[in-house]
Amino acid sequence: MDIKNLFNLNIDSLTKNSDKKGALEKLSFKKDWPNFRVDDGKIYFTEKASTGFTEESKDLFLNTVKNWIKSHPKLFYFIWHVIGSSFLGKSAKQAISGIPVGNIVLNLGSGVTVVRSDVVNIDFYPFQNVDFVADIANLPISDSSVDGIICEQVLEHIPDPEAVVREIHRILKPGGIVYIVVPFVFSFHASPYDYYRWSHIGLREQFKDFKQVDAGMRSGPGAGLNYILAEFFSMLLSFGIRRLQQIWFMIFLILFAPLCYLDYIIYRFPTAENIASHIYFIGKK
Repeated sequence: MDIKNLFNLNIDSLTKNSDKKGALEKLSFKKDWPNFRVDDGKIYFTEKASTGFTEESKDLFLNTVKNWIKSHPKLFYFIWHVIGSSFLGKSAKQAISGIPVGNIVLNLGSGVTVVRSDVVNIDFYPFQNVDFVADIANLPISDSSVDGIICEQVLEHIPDPEAVVREIHRILKPGGIVYIVVPFVFSFHASPYDYYRWSHIGLREQFKDFKQVDAGMRSGPGAGLNYILAEFFSMLLSFGIRRLQQIWFMIFLILFAPLCYLDYIIYRFPTAENIASHIYFIGKK
């Protein structure tokens, strides 16, 4: 039995949502894909899932806390939207608003995020709300078969982001939409690794094979300053003790959280983008 038939037999185990079922039924796959199994309502297109962090990671304690928070999506949304960041420009939901519900939209590296009820979530770790566990740099999806792709705050964790960009271009239909968010002025965050940063010019260069639809700040200087100050003061007060630094870091993120709200005032300043925390790009193939 080929992978499409196997997949169709398991759609009901993925979701009860009719809109998402409509999108899943439209998916097409590469032939002879070597890995396919179903476990706890998720389809694995890879031999095994990542743990989300490595045991030797210097941020092991912090990542353990982050994964626990992500196992409680309502708590994750509260923390992220109240103390985690500012939200400027266009959101993923706005970026895909022109794509009819039930068409194929993939969220690569989705975590627990639910952008829209029909969006198919793909991650390397089987978080709650993830549909497929897969390597986003090597997807089982057929060429030119996807209407939209979302990828928020993921590329910095990929050792070869260009491979992901090539996959996005490969699987998008002509005229398909891609929505990307990446960090610029932001502290190191290994989940499990952290490799890259992009300026607004650098992000446009990274997606030069796409026609730009929109671009700008997603989180401003205040959000970036929140993380930098939290890192700085937690470093000073930890006396080189890594676990203590991570505890102080979480405390200072809460204390400096009001800085994020300054972004809603200063984002109109023409030079604010020079020190933006995160930037976004919307492109069309």
